[in-house]
Amino acid sequence: MSFMDMVYKRESCRSYQDKPVSRELLTKIAEAGRLAPSGCNAQPWKFIVIDEPEAKKKMCEALVVEGGATGCPWRESAPAFIALVEEHANVMPAVLDYYGDSQRFAQGDIGMAAMNMMYEAEDLGLGTCVLGLSDQKKMEESFGIPEGHTVRMVLAVGYSAESKEPRKKVRKPLEEVCSFNQW
Repeated sequence: MSFMDMVYKRESCRSYQDKPVSRELLTKIAEAGRLAPSGCNAQPWKFIVIDEPEAKKKMCEALVVEGGATGCPWRESAPAFIALVEEHANVMPAVLDYYGDSQRFAQGDIGMAAMNMMYEAEDLGLGTCVLGLSDQKKMEESFGIPEGHTVRMVLAVGYSAESKEPRKKVRKPLEEVCSFNQW
């Protein structure tokens, strides 16, 4: 399958088979994230793979924020999760001097790591979904995350329970989001 075929095929998965994902496959997904590009090669990330029942229960609790809101009502059906945590970025002195912020590129870097992970999962026959809403305090307490290390997103990972043609992607027209040489 070509890369663009995969881009058209990959979509968020919110319905999973009751089938565990092997550590071997989860490790391959984490490796794809590790190999992602990052500003100044800072690699400002830590990936926490959640695949044991008690840890999954804690993750499901952490995916509900104060007041009961969740972006993941189907969370208990996901066989595994990967939390992408922002680490301190060691950037070149010129970047730090110019921006005054070592974390200037960190969130984008984590996004690139997540995309690598999602495409690797797709290639391995697994579905994923990005989860952005989580309780940081619960994450810290449940998974030993040091204070000041923010969980930027969580990936749900598993075998899709649905076997269907990918839905048509609804996106802005290319002409609206891309131009050449000026705005």
